[in-house]
Amino acid sequence: MAIPKSVANGMISGVVGEVSHFGPLRATSAVLDSADEKKNLFGLAYTYKDASVESVQPGGNGTFAGIMINPKAYRIETEYARNGTQGEFLTMGEVYVEVSESASAINMPVVFNADGELTAKATLDAGDKAIGFVSRHVGSAETPHLCLVRLTEIPYPTPAPTGDA
Repeated sequence: MAIPKSVANGMISGVVGEVSHFGPLRATSAVLDSADEKKNLFGLAYTYKDASVESVQPGGNGTFAGIMINPKAYRIETEYARNGTQGEFLTMGEVYVEVSESASAINMPVVFNADGELTAKATLDAGDKAIGFVSRHVGSAETPHLCLVRLTEIPYPTPAPTGDA
């Protein structure tokens, strides 16, 4: 075996929906109840659909429930989790996710859309709900959109007002 002469460039490790390392962690459990169960994917942002029974859906306009984690803990025959099953949702910690565009800087706010897909944004627009921040991202040919996101249970920050208010 030859001695390595170079270091791998890029973040090529990590499974979407897996917690990256042990540290402060807070997660909750809830029942999946989405309009299309094929969208019940790990690493997406979920909101409460009905808080009285603690059911969640990917994306949506409700209260943020967390990012669905622990894909290896489920015995599923499909790429998605079925409605009516219980999932785990991270609200504090660091998790591997896939962002829709390549994050360009550490500490960029991460927001989600109506489908629960995550995006890292340099500046927040009015109405954006930042759920966390980019903790680590080194784009590579293998995983250009794999990103490590830090959730700290902060309230949704809003952009600073500009001009005369």
